[in-house]
Amino acid sequence: MSEVIDTFKRVEDKYLLTPQQAQEVRAAMRGHIHQDAYFRYTVHSLYYDSPQHDLVIRSLSKPDYKVKLRARCYEQPEDDTMVFLETKKKYDDIVYKKRIQLTEKEAREYTEQGIPHTVTGNTAEEIDYMMNYYHLEPAVLILYDRECWSSDTEKDVRITFDSNIRYRLDNVTLKETGEEKPLRKGMVIMEVKAMDRYPLWLVRILSENKLYKSSFSKYGTIYTETYGRPQNRTGRAYEYTGEKEKRLCSVQY
Repeated sequence: MSEVIDTFKRVEDKYLLTPQQAQEVRAAMRGHIHQDAYFRYTVHSLYYDSPQHDLVIRSLSKPDYKVKLRARCYEQPEDDTMVFLETKKKYDDIVYKKRIQLTEKEAREYTEQGIPHTVTGNTAEEIDYMMNYYHLEPAVLILYDRECWSSDTEKDVRITFDSNIRYRLDNVTLKETGEEKPLRKGMVIMEVKAMDRYPLWLVRILSENKLYKSSFSKYGTIYTETYGRPQNRTGRAYEYTGEKEKRLCSVQY
């Protein structure tokens, strides 16, 4: 079992593909990538937002800096399943993540009932502040099946393919119930995660396949398809702490 890393920063670029394109890209990458230690799994992500949807509305305005809070696990959770409660911040093209670990029951009681958790430290305090500042509550569950690859030569480069994306807006918990709706049926999201520049072989493959970065947001797309695009609102502001993040976040992930 690899060591759990609780803080990191990296570039995360998304590319929207058809299943056929995903198959062709994987074939082109053969010889440069290998299956990650955690190769195939289902991602359960529960996003929190204010009753007025401040976080997603601000994100849709495409500011230089934006922040999210979510709970995440990688299996159908039970009460004692360990989950990550994490902040995800993006400033320009750099993503900063910090997270704490709780059981699913602890995370649910904390975020839904306000029962304090026992984790201490900077990240826990920041999550507490966000919960109170925005009056956060469960907003949407997003699930997808992930396939994860690592570069043979660049230790910091990982490439994931997310498919069968589905979501639930009612009775929002981390558990999949079968009542989820599909999001953009047939779409595959390829994501390149790296600490430094792309390797040349990857640049060549993207260029040959005419693939270009997208700012696609799962939660943002669900919001606009459900409620429409927000009018004349940018969401409640949140103070930028980017310099602090640069000191705190590990280069590992």
